[in-house]
Amino acid sequence: MKKTEEKVLKFVDQKNLISHGDKILVALSGGPDSVFLLHLLKKFQKRFRIELAAVHVNHKLRGKNSEADERFCSDLCEKNDINFFSTRKDVKKIASAKKISLEEAGREVRYSEFKRIAVKNKFDQIATAHNCSDNAETVLLNLIKGTGLKGLSGIPIKRENIIRPILVLTKNEILEYLSKKKIEFRIDDSNFESDFERNFIRNEIVPLIKEKLNPAFEGKIFQNSEILKSVSEQFERIIKVGVSDISKFSKSRLEINLKKLKNFDEILYKDIFKAAVEKCYDISLNFKNLNDISGLICKDPGAKISIPGKLTAFRERESVIFLNKKTSSELSEVSLGIGEEITIGSRKISVKSRKNNPAKFNRNRNKEFISGDEINDKFVLREWVKSDRFFPIGLRGTKKISDFLNEQKVGLLEKEKQLVLTNNGKIVWVVGLRLDERFKVKNNTNRILELCLK
Repeated sequence: MKKTEEKVLKFVDQKNLISHGDKILVALSGGPDSVFLLHLLKKFQKRFRIELAAVHVNHKLRGKNSEADERFCSDLCEKNDINFFSTRKDVKKIASAKKISLEEAGREVRYSEFKRIAVKNKFDQIATAHNCSDNAETVLLNLIKGTGLKGLSGIPIKRENIIRPILVLTKNEILEYLSKKKIEFRIDDSNFESDFERNFIRNEIVPLIKEKLNPAFEGKIFQNSEILKSVSEQFERIIKVGVSDISKFSKSRLEINLKKLKNFDEILYKDIFKAAVEKCYDISLNFKNLNDISGLICKDPGAKISIPGKLTAFRERESVIFLNKKTSSELSEVSLGIGEEITIGSRKISVKSRKNNPAKFNRNRNKEFISGDEINDKFVLREWVKSDRFFPIGLRGTKKISDFLNEQKVGLLEKEKQLVLTNNGKIVWVVGLRLDERFKVKNNTNRILELCLK
């Protein structure tokens, strides 16, 4: 038993998990792992010079058994003079409301409550009882789901203020210790059911691997996880530099510079996209999302993809642009009278009467002059549609707005938001770009109007 304790103490010291004077909150379920962790920290409390407390989250999933778990944890802490916190959450109801699995909902609830109580009571560290066997199960699950290098690195030894002091021990080592010390703990019978993903790995897959391939499977996975953690950390540093160098985020719009992206190895492209998008938006990209996004690199400008319910990604000439779907359109249709000015986003558009003739040549595309002789006094400002055609001034015949915008090399995002000013159903002005030939000022024009974009 001394060997088991020494193994944990050495691990804690090597990884610098605990500092003298730390206030540590132990996540206590009542199961063997958390009971072992609490027992060990209590036994070596003076060695570590720590203040100790425990927290139990009742998921209300197992009826009387859940109540018994909570009482057991409370009694255990009372016997050992350990400050105890408990909270109750209806995990089933939360899972249903969020449309997520019970496992996912339970995890979210636990960590949310751990952090809340830690902050409220000024604890430095939250200690959870994940062990070497848990780590092996996690790595297998991540391998099956294709979560990449970070997933194969297993459970973090430390993340922010969450520490895992017994990650070095297998489940069997913990159970053997508790048995010989005659330390009681609670058993959750649902752990023996293989309905949940992790339980299936634990109950069906891992025993076969240990029996048929390698009895020390969990320890070997832990060793490989340590190696992969180091590699993953190096990749994360490279990716962090990449995201900072190639991305620009402003007003819910994220732009990835493809020319700068090519300075990095192609193997990093998806990770850089993932890190950049998840940094700027509250979403999580899956494997298909990343495939779709990286596929834009090889497509022509104008291509776009949709990330269901979340973002739209556009391929521009030198970049990929991400935009919240809800902000991808600003305007449907508004009326504008002569002498009026309206504001659309950060732009102002006005129509005014002119008394004098303007200069013959006007190079400012944001200010145009038209003949008002054959128009009514109400204009309509709207976004262009696919069927729109107009007579570009200086050219013969009509042209589709879509073709004109392509010729003007208007980016896809700006193209989708391009405004046209119409009168009596006819396009007068492709705003900021070109007038319609039918409304140009002539020598015999009696009424001149000024169109202005600020």
